[in-house]
Amino acid sequence: MLIKTLLTTTTSESIPVIKKMKSICNKIKATVAVAAFSSMATLIHVPSADAASFELDWLGDKGYSAKGQFSYDDSFLGSIVTKDQLTNFAISFFDPQGTVLQNFNYDFPQTDSTFNFNFDTVTKTVLQSDNFDTSNGFDLGIDFATDVAGLDFYTYLNADQGLPTAKIFLKDDLSPEVCDTYPDCRLDLGGQLTATAIPEPGAISGLLVVGLLSRVLKKKPASTLDSKPE
Repeated sequence: MLIKTLLTTTTSESIPVIKKMKSICNKIKATVAVAAFSSMATLIHVPSADAASFELDWLGDKGYSAKGQFSYDDSFLGSIVTKDQLTNFAISFFDPQGTVLQNFNYDFPQTDSTFNFNFDTVTKTVLQSDNFDTSNGFDLGIDFATDVAGLDFYTYLNADQGLPTAKIFLKDDLSPEVCDTYPDCRLDLGGQLTATAIPEPGAISGLLVVGLLSRVLKKKPASTLDSKPE
């Protein structure tokens, strides 16, 4: 009976100790997780925190699509960013089955090219309500002034041709925008070119650390010792 009493007392006194050790263990795991992430981050090349980056998406009326990315210096926030303020720009085009048709990765500055792109940093929108060669339109893809083959992606309006408002065109030749079978004479047209902000490196790091900590601290605690009835 005395032995049983000592065992019960020892077990009940051990529970707080075990819980305290568990808490210390969790804190150590969390510290190790943060340290591991910090070490990993130093090995990965991360874009400058002073640059604003956006993803581009477009889907035409016939299923062709485009995806891209561009960046500019944060000092231009609050203004219209043009090709002269961009630090990088890339875009890829896909057919309705998702097959890559052509990729473009531009070098800057684009002084000798028909490349045209304008982005409102306040409304976070690509300007696309006017012709390809204006400050409210864009001209991407092949260099229209020199190339006769490849993909041409641009905004166009011409009331005399039945286009009173700007539309986005995706073409693979230099023929006129409107034909006898319009709009079926083009690869695709219509849709909107949208931009979505890419989180800055600091925000991504914070989210990853929170995720790591959450996984460590939410693990199911080890079962405690229970005294069985006689």
